[in-house]
Amino acid sequence: MIRSYIQLALRNLWRNRGYAAINIFGLALGLATSIFILLYVINELSYDRFHEKSDRIYKAWVSGMMPTGEIHDAITAGPMAAALIADYPEVEQVVRIRQYGGYLVGNGDRKFNETREDFMFTDSTFFDVFSFKLLRGDPKTCLVEPRSIVLTEKYARKYFGNEDPIGKTLKIEQDTNVSVITGVMQDFPQNSHFHVKMLGSISTLPENRDNLSWVNQNFHTYLVLAEGTDVEAFEASLYNMVVKYVGPIVQQAMGIDMEQFEAAGNSYGYRLMPLADIHLHSGLRFELEPAGNPLYVYLFLVAAIMVLVIAGINFMNMATAQSSSRSKEVGLRKVVGSRKPQLISQFLTESVVLSLLALVVAVILVYVLLPGYNNLIRMDLEFNLFDHSWILPLLVLFAILIGVFSGGYPAFVLASFKPSAVLSSNKGTGGRNKGILRNLLIVMQFTTTIVILLGTVVVNRQLTFMQNKETGFEKENVLVVHRSEVLGNRIDAFKEEVTSHSNVINAAYSTHIPSGGFMGNAHWLEGRGREDIFTLATYRTSYDFDKALDLELVQGRFFSRNMPTDSVGVVVNEAALRVLGIDDPLNTRFFQPSYVGNPDEFMPIIGVVKDFHFESMSTEIKPMAIHFMDGNQNGKLIFKLGSGSKRETLAYIQDRWETITAEHPFEFTWMDEEFGKLFDDERKTGQLLAIFSILSILITCLGLLGLISYATSQRRKEIGIRKIMGASINIVMTLLSRETSLLLGLSALLSIPAYFGIKAWLQKFAYHLNFHWGFYFLVLILVALVVLILAVLTVSIHSYKAATANPVESLRYE
Repeated sequence: MIRSYIQLALRNLWRNRGYAAINIFGLALGLATSIFILLYVINELSYDRFHEKSDRIYKAWVSGMMPTGEIHDAITAGPMAAALIADYPEVEQVVRIRQYGGYLVGNGDRKFNETREDFMFTDSTFFDVFSFKLLRGDPKTCLVEPRSIVLTEKYARKYFGNEDPIGKTLKIEQDTNVSVITGVMQDFPQNSHFHVKMLGSISTLPENRDNLSWVNQNFHTYLVLAEGTDVEAFEASLYNMVVKYVGPIVQQAMGIDMEQFEAAGNSYGYRLMPLADIHLHSGLRFELEPAGNPLYVYLFLVAAIMVLVIAGINFMNMATAQSSSRSKEVGLRKVVGSRKPQLISQFLTESVVLSLLALVVAVILVYVLLPGYNNLIRMDLEFNLFDHSWILPLLVLFAILIGVFSGGYPAFVLASFKPSAVLSSNKGTGGRNKGILRNLLIVMQFTTTIVILLGTVVVNRQLTFMQNKETGFEKENVLVVHRSEVLGNRIDAFKEEVTSHSNVINAAYSTHIPSGGFMGNAHWLEGRGREDIFTLATYRTSYDFDKALDLELVQGRFFSRNMPTDSVGVVVNEAALRVLGIDDPLNTRFFQPSYVGNPDEFMPIIGVVKDFHFESMSTEIKPMAIHFMDGNQNGKLIFKLGSGSKRETLAYIQDRWETITAEHPFEFTWMDEEFGKLFDDERKTGQLLAIFSILSILITCLGLLGLISYATSQRRKEIGIRKIMGASINIVMTLLSRETSLLLGLSALLSIPAYFGIKAWLQKFAYHLNFHWGFYFLVLILVALVVLILAVLTVSIHSYKAATANPVESLRYE
């Protein structure tokens, strides 16, 4: 029986191959688009779930409150790991990871600058906690001894080619001894919340204050809890650790105990975050890698559903539209004994066969277009039907369900026709009801398309707003040379040589640049109690930093060579004045323990700069303190260039660099490109939504093309009579297009509530475009007009053909 149904289905699809092709291609586009979106969504939701203990691994992080605002830091103190093992029996294992600056790493002539993101230090328990695969070496011992290094496969080839690297050595900059390769691990999978190229043993790090103090936060700490641990109760018990270890240091440094500290409105504690939540829900400062955005995941998931809805509506509309032409077939089958369940099964089989054919086309499209998709979103997603045994059956089941749900109503409509009615008339039954349903489905389709287009327009407008918003600093023609500290005592000579070039206007040193992170340091204000402690975003810069970035001074001065005391001065931004309530900044002094060893020695505020953006515009500008540094500290050299040739100037700077230090690779970036990376997520979202908008319009137009083609064929006699009665081509085309225009107008009205969802998305940004009802209606009207023009053009293709047809041909059989 099933076989005969399939044969009949294929025969009928071939008989109506024009409409079948439109249906198959439209549904295939919808399925392919949904597969692309789901590949992205599944990847985002799968982060870190591949670890065997992922359900028991948690990251410790610092949560606190200071006068300058809340603290949410991904890094903790070095001694915390040992204390967790010693004081909490629920903790089975702990591992720390520390980023410790960039290094020049070499194997003979092969030398490369490795960034702090590429080269990290970790405990020997790394492979016990995480399930990263070690290909060579002993996971228990490979990170025990000082100067032990584990390389990823890619980096093993980078330094040693096809040789076995185990036991070989690498020379690490600033270390008189060599480091030994003790392991080679599999490259980090894409869905890991951090990626490392080289792992060094944490025992290599010096035993100094940065690594041993409870108030210096430098380590990412992960712990494995025992099965059955009450996580909430355990997290609450971590306050005991604060009292035991942090409390005495607070008492010593501030002269107050933890109760007094908290009574002043401050707080400090440790929290836990499940490993699988880090990528999408971290949002912490100093995270190993930028977190994803769950909002975009849900947005794309909704987009996938909406595109499928559009494709499914096409499917259903075409099937119900064709029901009239198949009414006599149904009547004859009923006369010869076919029962309603048999007819329903037959028509559902046709729908399922069509959706399975669409799935085949969709899979082919995915395989062909996936490289371009990966290039667009800058990811490396994979699609293989046979990677997992469940993928192919799931897709087939999905296609069958689409066929059943989309073809269900048309099947019941067709199977319900009465033989006496359909065999005595040229029309089927229930025409009015079918028309109402078909129009409702078209309205849903138009509404969905308009909402996707609205989202695309607003996302791209917000991206344009952020890119064009005044940043408060000059980012054009600003060159950033990284790892300037490798020049040592030759750094000033290099700077002077470069600034002698006619196209180099200014130069400065800095530990950080806008978009390049910042330090968070504790400060006190003179005249306030020690409990009134606050954290400021901190830069360390040299003379002329303000000139290199064209910062605007609103009070006082920047660091001056003519004022030796400026070396202990500090420049703050306007946000610091607002948050701290400083009315007379030039007569205010700070104390910061990490800068000044003597608690009685304060740093005067010598200047105030206008607020400038040094983070993404999704967050408000934080209070900032800029301290003085010389060029020997870890940092960057910033060169402000003139309007001359960038290429020629860059070549000159590189030549000067290589003359001074040929062994260190010259690495640079442009400030505008660095700052632009802050908008990568929004840019990617805008591009994807634009593609989905185009596809949704294409699918909608395909459906309209099929519907109007079928409608004109059904109304050809009516059109012929109208032409004989004197109707012009324009009148006939208007007749056929009017209904589409009315339905589109209704869809535009139904799209109005999308305003609230779009406004809620914009509220996620501290700085966003002025989104109000007037602007929304303007965008809605423009979007509706675009859809209307495309829809009318689509309808006109067949309307014109029908309007210009010879009426004699339409009426010759009447």
